[in-house]
Amino acid sequence: MTRKLLNDGDSSSVSKVPQTGTGNAPEAGSNWRTLLVIQPRSKIRQHIVPAAHGYAFEIKASSHFRIVDLHGQQVVDFMAWALPYNTGAEHFSASYTRYALGGLAPPKAGESLYTNRDRRMFTLVADTVKTHDSLFMACNPGFYARQGEPGHRSCATNMAEAMAPWGMKHWSEVIDPFNVFQNTPYYTLKGLNCSKPGDYVEMKAEMDAVCSVSSCPFERDGFNGGKATEIAVVFEEVEDEAASEDP
Repeated sequence: MTRKLLNDGDSSSVSKVPQTGTGNAPEAGSNWRTLLVIQPRSKIRQHIVPAAHGYAFEIKASSHFRIVDLHGQQVVDFMAWALPYNTGAEHFSASYTRYALGGLAPPKAGESLYTNRDRRMFTLVADTVKTHDSLFMACNPGFYARQGEPGHRSCATNMAEAMAPWGMKHWSEVIDPFNVFQNTPYYTLKGLNCSKPGDYVEMKAEMDAVCSVSSCPFERDGFNGGKATEIAVVFEEVEDEAASEDP
C-alpha cells in the first residue's frame, strides 16, 4: 500500500482534520495535528480529551496515531487491547515490554510496546519528549481514598468509562499503563513532569487494537503542573480496502 509522507508543519493537512470533543490549545500551535504518515484510504480524526477524563478509539494495523500534551506538564496514561476485544485477553503489557527492551528505559523511536502474549503491539515512530514510564500503576479510587480524597476522578475509572462500549464493566478490569510523558527517574511529584505544550508521541499499530487514554487527574504537590489539563489524540480511520473497490 502506498503511503504519503507529510511534513510535521504541513498546514494543508491540518484544515482537513475533523475535530470532536471540546476545548482548544492556544499554547500548542498547530503542528501536532499532522500525522507523519497516512494511508491513501484513511481519514484523520482529532479528539480533544477534557482534563481529568478519558477516551478510547480503535486503530487498524499499520495505521498511525498521536498522543498530544496540549498545555504542557500533563501525564497521559495509555492502555490498549487487541481486537476483537472479547474479554480483553490480549493487551498491552508493561512487564513484557520492559523484558523485550532489556530494562527500565522507555522505548525509543523504532522500538515497540508488547502484549502479554509477547507480540509487538505498537512501534514508536516519533517522540518529542523521549521520557515515559512503564512502572507506575494507574491511579484508582482506592488510591485516592487512601490519600483522603474519596470520589476523586482517577485514571482507572476514566479508562473503564471510555472502554464501556467495548464491554468493560468496572475499573478493576484495567491493566498497568504506559505512562506517557512521565519522568519517573526524577521522582519528586513536580519533577515527574517533563513535556511542553504541543509535545507528542506517535505510534504505528502492529495489530488491530482499541486504545484508551486518560488525562491523569492527580494534581497534588505540582504533579501535572498542579492542575490536570486537556490532551488530544490524532488517529487514522482506515477504510476496508476490499469494500472500497469499485464494483
